[in-house]
Amino acid sequence: MPQAVEAGGWIFVSALFGAAPADRDIPDDATAEAEQLFDNLEAILDAAGARLDQVVRVGVVMRHLQRDRPAFNEVWVRRFGDHRPARSAIESSDFGRPGENARYMVEASAFRG
Repeated sequence: MPQAVEAGGWIFVSALFGAAPADRDIPDDATAEAEQLFDNLEAILDAAGARLDQVVRVGVVMRHLQRDRPAFNEVWVRRFGDHRPARSAIESSDFGRPGENARYMVEASAFRG
């Protein structure tokens, strides 16, 4: 299953986690996991010829929204800078692979134009 699909200048990234690409490990720290997630998103966008400032919408699923949102938001601001894509965030305790225990899952849409 591809992590991204292109259609008419749009790039759709689905079910993206903060797992290290080499070993699929999820960092123990919420901030480190969010940083890894953004590293993964940038790598996928780069492979499709896009950048973070071309992201127009992001959907975020968090295992513990109130606990982990502050760490995620800090990384969000640092990585997106002044660019502010539309965003929604929901809490769900049931996503990802069994035993993986990811805090975050992201779906993003970017437009290369």
